Amino acid sequence: MATPVVFKNAEIYLGGVELTGQQNQVGMDYSVEPLDNTVFGASTRTKTGGLRDAAARGRGFYQAGSNGVDPTLFDGVGVADAVLTVFPDGITEGSTSTGVGYSFKVTQSRLTFGATIGELLPFDFEALGRGISA
Repeated sequence: MATPVVFKNAEIYLGGVELTGQQNQVGMDYSVEPLDNTVFGASTRTKTGGLRDAAARGRGFYQAGSNGVDPTLFDGVGVADAVLTVFPDGITEGSTSTGVGYSFKVTQSRLTFGATIGELLPFDFEALGRGISA
């Protein structure tokens, strides 16, 4: 039986920039549009897979400056064909195996941030799949 992954070592890259140290939440949705191909005489509906779709969202703590999330996420809103890659259980440095990772081309569609005085400044972002898997 496979061992469940304790979600604490995820690594996140967007357009080649590592966002791991600034995020504390990431999620991906991968789906296919179900198309009805039911014909006369059938007693149940049947489906076939249509177009694929992907989306990702993340949350973390805002950091400005050249090594922070600001230049990557803020400047990236609306930019097409950036590659988003998520390794749910991280990567071992120096290893020839990267473990399991998921990548696809995205258009970053949203970045929001805001907080109350005295709180850490959180951010949320969303990226929508574009084109084929990377």
